[in-house]
This record gives sequence, structure tokens and C-alpha cells, in this order.
Amino acid sequence: MAETQHTNRLINEASPYLLQHARNPVDWYAWGIEAFEAARAQEKPIFLSVGYSTCYWCHVMERECFESDTIAAIMNEHFINVKVDREERPDVDDVYITAVQLMTHSGGWPMSLFLEPFTLKPFLGGTYFPPDDRYGRIGFPSVLRQVTAAWTDQREKILEQAEQVAQAVTSALTDEAQPVAIRPQHVEQAIASLMRTCDTADGGFGGASGPKFPMPANLDMLLRSEWDKPQIRQAVTHTLDRMATGGIYDHIGGGFHRYSVDGHWLVPHFEKMLYDNGQLLSTYARAYELTRDPLYARILHATGEYVLREMTNEHGGFFSAQDAEVNHREGENYLWTATQVREALAEAGEPQLAEFALEVYGLNRGTNFRDPHHPEDGPKNVIHLIAMPAKLALTLGLELSSFYEQLDHVNKILLAYRNDRDQPSLDDKVICGWNGLMIAGLADAGRVLGEARFVDPARHAATFIMKTMQRSDGSLVRTYRNGKVGSEAFFEDYAFVVHGLLALHRVTNDELLLRAAIRMTDAARKRFWDTNNGGYFNTLPDQPDMFVRGKGIHDGAIPAGNSVMMLNLLRLRELTGTGRFLEDALATMRCLSHHIAERPTSVVLSVLALYTMFDEHPEAMRPLAMGDSRMDDVVQVTCNPQHVQLVEGHETALVVTLRIADGFHINAHQSGQSHLIGMTIDDDESGLELDVLYSEGEPYERPEAGNLPSRVHRGTVTLPVRLRYVGEVDSPRLMLEYQPCSDRACLQPRRVTLPVNITIAT
Repeated sequence: MAETQHTNRLINEASPYLLQHARNPVDWYAWGIEAFEAARAQEKPIFLSVGYSTCYWCHVMERECFESDTIAAIMNEHFINVKVDREERPDVDDVYITAVQLMTHSGGWPMSLFLEPFTLKPFLGGTYFPPDDRYGRIGFPSVLRQVTAAWTDQREKILEQAEQVAQAVTSALTDEAQPVAIRPQHVEQAIASLMRTCDTADGGFGGASGPKFPMPANLDMLLRSEWDKPQIRQAVTHTLDRMATGGIYDHIGGGFHRYSVDGHWLVPHFEKMLYDNGQLLSTYARAYELTRDPLYARILHATGEYVLREMTNEHGGFFSAQDAEVNHREGENYLWTATQVREALAEAGEPQLAEFALEVYGLNRGTNFRDPHHPEDGPKNVIHLIAMPAKLALTLGLELSSFYEQLDHVNKILLAYRNDRDQPSLDDKVICGWNGLMIAGLADAGRVLGEARFVDPARHAATFIMKTMQRSDGSLVRTYRNGKVGSEAFFEDYAFVVHGLLALHRVTNDELLLRAAIRMTDAARKRFWDTNNGGYFNTLPDQPDMFVRGKGIHDGAIPAGNSVMMLNLLRLRELTGTGRFLEDALATMRCLSHHIAERPTSVVLSVLALYTMFDEHPEAMRPLAMGDSRMDDVVQVTCNPQHVQLVEGHETALVVTLRIADGFHINAHQSGQSHLIGMTIDDDESGLELDVLYSEGEPYERPEAGNLPSRVHRGTVTLPVRLRYVGEVDSPRLMLEYQPCSDRACLQPRRVTLPVNITIAT
């Protein structure tokens, strides 16, 4: 194994994951232009290794391969080696894990890929590789030698393969199928599909076997859509109960581990992630609000206290994660033997509590964990409640309040004892979007519990984000660590922080938070909006280190930015009455409609947004339900110029042109009939003054209205507009409202943002 005298470029990085590899003998580069130029100049393929600081198998591959001088020598001679923290660069992770999944039909971390250096397209990929050929699995040195030989002798074939993989990745990440009709039945179908995968024995969705992930998005969709149905209530509460009593929940210290390796929520993969705990706080808060179950209140208290105690920095931001392993042993800090429990209680002067603790936590029933990688350590126990608290209290002849009092006392003693052990490493970077999820979680917990103890830290975190991780132009940065901010944030960061601000506004009614949420929503639209198809891209345009610009659509352990933003937009519409938020939500829904129709359980929060839209805005949803999802085909709108800059005290002119499809017309501004919706251009209350020179249109007698005369436009309509900037302007935009009709019927009125970029001269 290598000695610690090695130091590579990663020593200058801020990411804890990259710093973990800074002493490897591998000549690592961070993802960036320096690595790409070196690979191109030397005509070497890039070996890309993607992971994160709390990843158990990432640690294993590092110890076995990247700390080996022999393996490092092969890597350094034949490759430019690049390390990526997937939490810092989810865009890189998303593109290349898609490639691995397409090539191998599986994926995970560490993620290992080989890229051609010219356009960064992948030609071979996998996950963990052992240090030698073993158990029918190819070893990493063998992979390196084979790739080197192929790059030397069959380069054209390699480049051809990379192009084919890149095309498949691009197709997968830019799937822009035509919008389809979506109706309330699609919500019912999504719920039915989800319920078919419900594990009625142990809870959860996706089958009875492990691994099992909490998947808060599934629970949230059911909680907020079909809670009144008994079978839905049973499925949700049973899942929440089993997680709350299982080993996936840390009964001693609070908080949830990332997932359970079995189907019973018993043995966890021991890392703790901020995004899981933020979402689960919101989920349990909603469940407590509906049930008033004291177990859920206890989960909220203990998880919130854990976050404040162990996951909060001195400025109020929240750390990212805690590791799964201690001393190269997975879960070492969290595991117990009956002897250790007795010893801890005896040392605290409470030996009489030992039998209570051993009974409720199941340690008197034998062990439930043995590390398969270190069987010499012997069997131990993952702490879990063997039954629901009310049942345990009854069995022990205790009132529920007395049972909880004893349990809290035991947990306090065991936590103090556990804190004297070696602790898991902490990934202390602050991730913008994940903080948004935790802001929402603490705000929701504080709201339903009526406790400012959790609301105030949520507010402090929001203040930290807006003061430290938001630039003067409204843009966000992805990470913060040790006084340094990272690179540009991604769309999900904006969506999740807006989600947090709106949850905080709900409990505080602070208008400043609402205004901040609106500004951040507008900043996200400016940077990530797809003007052609609706919805939001993950990344900024023209990003030179990405060969594809995809959209976050699928709700997994981390929800999709597009689904979260749709729910944000609907909430903003409710709070402000402003039409543009609903319009953007509808456009995003059109973009995702085929995913909802074809794969609803992969986009459950989009399904929840669909449910909300039909519930709150049924008339606006009629075109989508009827299949008229592209009324843009009826009326095409252009602006000339497409960009205008306003100077205070001066007028600026532009021309709006509408091209109306044959067989259709739109009502003129002065339609001649009070019940008709006339065409209107306005500034959406953004603070502009404007004059629009509306034309009169042509006379029209409406057969469906008894031939009452009105005025309409057909063909092409030209509208000169003059704009004035007279003071403070908040996210300026122009809106067009119109209603397209045929001679037989009228379609739903539309309110769209005009395709002109308006900026203010400074």
C-alpha cells in the first residue's frame, strides 16, 4: 500500500470526497479544463471515477485500487484520471450513470468510466472493480490493460463506440415525446400502479425484498391525494410505522439511514443523508397533521434534534451527510451487544433499566447483524423496536407516557455512551438544494408541532443561503465549505430552495420569504427554461463540459426538480393570484405528460401536481385533458426585437406578431361582447408602463351565439408596443392573453409569456 507522502491535485479542492483521495498515488485531476486539455494534448483516454464521501464501496475501491502503487502506476502511465464528487456535480453524475446503465443494465457508486478525450463521450463503464480477477469478476488492472490495448490498436472502433453510447445517452436524457392528453384517470392509474407494488407485510413500495428506500415522494403523493381512502391510509401509515420502528431509523440518536439492505427495514446501509431526513421530516409532519399519532411527533422531535445537534454549521447551514463506516467497519458506531447495553446503563447508575432496554430493542432475542466483510468481528445487533410502542407498553404493563419516559432515559444514556466511540466521518459541505429540503422539513415539523425550536433554525438556514450562496444577480451556487463557495448551482437547487422558502412562509407568513421565493423562481426560469417545449433543463445553456443538456424528470430518493417546481408554481399561483405561475406549471405539465401517461410511478410528484391542477384549476386543465396540449400550433407568437434593454425615463419599442392558423380566429381587444375574452398584453404586475396599439379586427357573427356581432382577428396580427421603465421593476415580462376559436367552438383562454427578454440598464 502507498505511503502518505503522495499528494495530488485534489489537495487544492474543497470537496471532502475529493480530499479523501488527495493522498492517493494516483495522479488525480478534478473535473475541468485542465484535465481535458492534458488528455487531448497527450491523446490519452480519461478514466472517470464518480462517487461521494459517505459511499462504502467507494472507500473499498480506494483502499484496494487507488492506494495501490502498482495499480496507480498503470493508471498514471496510460490515462488522465479524473475524480468527481457526484454531490457537487449532479449533472456529470446524471449523464454518465445513464451511460453506465445503458451499457451494463445496472449502475451505482463508485462509478467507473472511460471517456475519449475530445468530446468526453464514454465508451466503457462499470461500477466497483476489485484489485484482481476474482470470483468470476474482472479485476481493475485487467480492465486498464484491455482499454489501453484497445485505445492503441482499435482507436477508430473505440471512437465509434463512444459516439453510439453518446447518442443513446442523449436520446435518453432529451426525450421530448409529443405531449399527450392527461386526465384525472391518470392520477387514479398512478395510485393503482403504486399500490400494486405495496408490501402489505412490511410496508414500502416496489416489492417485499430488499434493498428498501424510504422514497418520501411516493408517500407524499398518497398523503396529499387519496388519504380519504382506507386502503391508502393503511398503506401509508403501515409504511411509516415500520420505518419508525425498524433499524433504518436511528432510535438512539434520531434521524434515518439511507436505506435498508433487507425487506423488513431492519438492517440499514448506515450512512445518513440530509436530503432523506429533510424530506422525511415533511412526510411525517403531514402524517402527524392527519393522524395526531404521538409516534410521528416523536420521530419529528428526535430527527429535528439530530439535525440541529450533528448536521448544522456555525452559520446555520446544514451539512450533507454522515458516513456509513467507522474504522473500515460498516455501521460500527451504531451496533450493540447485550453486554454493551448493560454496561452503558450500569455505568450511568441505571442497571435496572437493562432488561427493559433489551426487551424493547430485541437484544434478548439474539443478534441480527454480522458484517460479511469482517466475520471475525462477531455478531451484533441493529437497534430496533420489536413492536409498536403502544403494544410494547401494554405488554410491559406500562402507561404509554411511562413507556416513552423510560425509553427516552435509556436512549439518552446509550447516546452518551455511543458518543465516546469513534464517530463516522462528516461531509461538511453545504449543498444549496439539499438545504432547501431540510428548510422545508424543519419548517413543516415546527408548524405541526407548534414549536419555534425547529422553525427558527429553518429561517436561519434560509438567511444563510440568501446571504452567502446567492449572488447579487439572483443566481445560486451549489456548495459552500470552509468559507468558500463552489460553482454554479443547478436547476434542482433553485427548485428545492424555493420549496423550502414556501414551507417557511407557510408557518411564518413573512412576506419577505414569499418575495424571495418569487425572485428565485424567476431566476430559475431565466437560466433553465426550455422555451421550445416547456419545463426546465438541469444545467445552464452552452456548458462546455457536457455533451448533452438533459431535464430532471424522475422522482427517486431525491425528487426531480421539474416536479418540485411545478408544485412550487401552483403554490405561488395560490398565494399571489398571478397567472404566469399557472401558465409555467401547465407548460411543464405538457412537457412531462407522456411520462405521466406511460410511467406514472417514476414521476409521482408530477402526478401529485396533476392531481392539484385538476383539483384547483379544472378549467385551465381542459386543453390537456382534451388533447389540445399544443395550442401553440393555433397561434404562433413572435417579438421583434427578441431582446430589449430598458433605460429609466426612456421609451423602448417592440412589435408583437401573431400568426393564427387557418380555420381559427381570436377575439379582438375590444371584442364587442362583454362575455368574450379579448386579446390583451400586460406586464403581469412587474412594474412596467406600456402602451399597446390594438387594431380593431374584422366583424364576425357568431353562429353559436345567435349571430351576435363581434370583432375578431384572423391570419396575421401586428401589435406595436411601447415600454417605459419608471422605477423599481421586479422580474419584467410581458404577457399575452387570448382565446382561440373556430366556427364551431372556442378553446380555453391562454395566457402566455411573450418571447422577449427584457433587461434593465444599470
